[in-house]
Amino acid sequence: MLTSASIVSAQSFTYVSTSNAPTTTVGGAGPDGRPFGAAAWSGTSELMMDGKKVMSNFTCVAMTQPNNAKIFDQHMMCNGSDSGGTWTSAWGCSGVQATGMACWGQLQGLTGGYAKRTGVISGSGKGAMQTGSGHWNP
Repeated sequence: MLTSASIVSAQSFTYVSTSNAPTTTVGGAGPDGRPFGAAAWSGTSELMMDGKKVMSNFTCVAMTQPNNAKIFDQHMMCNGSDSGGTWTSAWGCSGVQATGMACWGQLQGLTGGYAKRTGVISGSGKGAMQTGSGHWNP
């Protein structure tokens, strides 16, 4: 879901991601009949940053939130990697992926050119495709 950060400066990027079908799902319907659950999946992203195309891989887990105690419909955590290093991201999402979802999150660099860097990311999508943008702080 991100890109290579070989230059330690503020960097903006755009991305298009394709998610694979979930590898693990848990949950069901609550006493009121409303669905709840969690899922884990992986995918790939094509990013454009500094005029260059970079391919990355990611793995995510997401969990729905109770209707009586939520700001977002889902919370999500993702780990990503590319030739420039690794990062993690924490997201809040509104909507349902099958019909349309919008998400906002924070980036935390872990290794390589991302180490000790933070940033923001947002995206939207439907089904297996997502598009969005982000920004790494210096």
